[in-house]
Amino acid sequence: MNSTLYKLGRYVTLKGRDELEKSEAKKEVNKIIGLAHEPIFETKTVFPFTLFPDTVTIDRTKLTVTHRVFFRVAEVVGIRIEDILNVTPNIGPFFGSILIHTRFFDPQKPYAVNYLRRNDALKIERIMHGYSVALENRIDCASLPTNELAEMLDKLGRESPSEKPS
Repeated sequence: MNSTLYKLGRYVTLKGRDELEKSEAKKEVNKIIGLAHEPIFETKTVFPFTLFPDTVTIDRTKLTVTHRVFFRVAEVVGIRIEDILNVTPNIGPFFGSILIHTRFFDPQKPYAVNYLRRNDALKIERIMHGYSVALENRIDCASLPTNELAEMLDKLGRESPSEKPS
């Protein structure tokens, strides 16, 4: 027996409706997966100082640090953007490092990535700061193309003119 449901002036079988909802859900999930894995920014640590370079990747949903300890051996730490409290750069004349403060790591021992290029450490901090400002103001970043999003988050994360030291 085929049960039916009246919807918007036409009959739709319940089985057909379930199939339609499943296909729409699959399309949404595939769309989110595609967007989530597009890197907004990616950098590696400098080779001579780290024999197996680490990678820091920022995408639309998380910041991922891949800490390599040997060939084909790595510790991968993925942190959701919403869980990152602060990213602090430590900058020298040539290199920089970042300290990642989250809701889950010990506040006295944030996750650190050393021997980044100076500009890359600063850019990671600006993008993450821009992302936190966007989330705080409930700005939907999903509709923006990846290259525009990276540029806008970088601009948003820069200090405002009134905050710059004289």
